[in-house]
Amino acid sequence: MKKILFINPSIKNTVFGKMKMLALPPMGLGILASRTPDDYEVSIVDENIDTIDFNADADLVAVTATTVQAPRAYRIIREFRQRGVPTVLGGIHASVRTEEASRFADTVAVGEADELWPVMLEDFSRGRMKKIYRAEAFPQLKGIPKVNRKLFSKKYMIHSVQTSRGCPCNCSFCSVTKFNGSRYRFREISEVIDEIAEIREKRLFIADDSIVGLGNDGTEHARMLFKNLKGLGKSWGSQVCITIAEHDDLLKAAADAGANTFYIGFESIEAESLKSVGKGINLRPVIRNYSTTIKKIHDHGIGVIGGFILGCDADTKDIFDRTIEFVHETGIDGCQFTIMTPFPGTRLYDQVEKEGRLIYTDYPDDWVRYNAYEAVITPRNMTVEELKRGWRKVYDSTSTMGISMARGLKTLMNTGSFLNASVNVFWNYYNYRAIKDINC
Repeated sequence: MKKILFINPSIKNTVFGKMKMLALPPMGLGILASRTPDDYEVSIVDENIDTIDFNADADLVAVTATTVQAPRAYRIIREFRQRGVPTVLGGIHASVRTEEASRFADTVAVGEADELWPVMLEDFSRGRMKKIYRAEAFPQLKGIPKVNRKLFSKKYMIHSVQTSRGCPCNCSFCSVTKFNGSRYRFREISEVIDEIAEIREKRLFIADDSIVGLGNDGTEHARMLFKNLKGLGKSWGSQVCITIAEHDDLLKAAADAGANTFYIGFESIEAESLKSVGKGINLRPVIRNYSTTIKKIHDHGIGVIGGFILGCDADTKDIFDRTIEFVHETGIDGCQFTIMTPFPGTRLYDQVEKEGRLIYTDYPDDWVRYNAYEAVITPRNMTVEELKRGWRKVYDSTSTMGISMARGLKTLMNTGSFLNASVNVFWNYYNYRAIKDINC
């Protein structure tokens, strides 16, 4: 029986890489493992949790990588190729920098590899794998094989499940639309519920790009999901578009189904900055008042973690103090403050490359800097040093232990949930601790 080793490389120079308790199982690799024929023996190693054994008995090594993982992925591949083991590289980075990836791996998978993988293995069994395989269409999610969670390490503190793929927002800084498409594709609700019911842990993360999609199809999918989640006894968090605030019935249904925390991409408190990155959805009249939106979610007992990008082209030097003021005034529970980063494959990358504003271009080594916590482009309205200092000031003013505890008490008052308060104290302070070690 031939053996396949799937690998998720480490991301140690990011907040998530420094906080193992935030690590989620690499579901993409789990899905490919589930599509592997039974006459192969498969194993999965997530380097963020465990250590790779480069002398492992493997007939084929398959590695996935985002942009920040790419340099590490190339080193892993080199180690196995030196041992005579064939290698495959897939994921978003290989899909948008295919020529680069093909210099390192024996085979490159471009796009979502669900339906490519069985074809690739058939060619592998015949000794005729091609250099590049490209997905011709986005795979349908109905009827996808169930992930065998026994392949994942027992060290994860939380498991995840995905119910949909795709996003129509197409923000200039985001590669989701390019990689997963501009239309939502949904899994069958019954299949999702069966999978969730088998997860032994009470807490889980629903890893959709937005658990409530735009349009009638998206809201109906969420409505049916929440209806079927109710009664399972799960406590869960998810990413969600801010538009959920337009649907009081969905907020109530989510709370009844066990929702405890929503991660929302607010991106910026500056309207011009939202326009500059194509995040017009956040400017809709019902939800433009972020304070009202946060309160509405709190009223349903759900905590809010907000994602904010600093250094947008429309940002001026007062954005840092204004963001700090916003955090304290609104009672938002948790925050992630990132620095505007042009990931390859996005419109933003094409723009700043054309304008000559990229600071680090020694690829592939410099991809490790494209982690959203380092300044890699020259801002329009401030210096790079001013951006770095301002970003750190925001964390220093919102997320120290004392401030995190005070915000946690506010979360307890706003949501009535000790779990929400604990999660967000942990989130804020450990994000703060992790970024202190990042050399931006």
